[in-house]
Amino acid sequence: MSIRPGFYSVRQSGSAQDPMDDEAWGLAMLSHFKDGRVVGVDQGGCRVSGTYKNRPDGGIDLHMIYDLKCGSHLPNGAVLEADHRIEGDLVLAGETVTGGHQLLDIGLGPMFISFEWLAEGV
Repeated sequence: MSIRPGFYSVRQSGSAQDPMDDEAWGLAMLSHFKDGRVVGVDQGGCRVSGTYKNRPDGGIDLHMIYDLKCGSHLPNGAVLEADHRIEGDLVLAGETVTGGHQLLDIGLGPMFISFEWLAEGV
């Protein structure tokens, strides 16, 4: 199975929170996946871009670039005093891209993430 092309809600929860508690989750970003490319935005003005490859186990390999704006609030409570770019590689399990959750760290501190497919893309 591979990731379904289209728009996804990517939610996050702090690593100290119970990922089974629906109230622990907040919208991290809205992302679009198609033809090996991903783009997205979050409510704080972070722009996300990158590439992905489907894995035989149903997960995906991601290379992501996060462009954060000055004043962005990080999961650890810090506020950025200048624009900042984070770039890195992630491996998401098949269960994560189909609604499960996974603990990871993109360089902002550990957090749980979960995907929810929203709609077909263009």
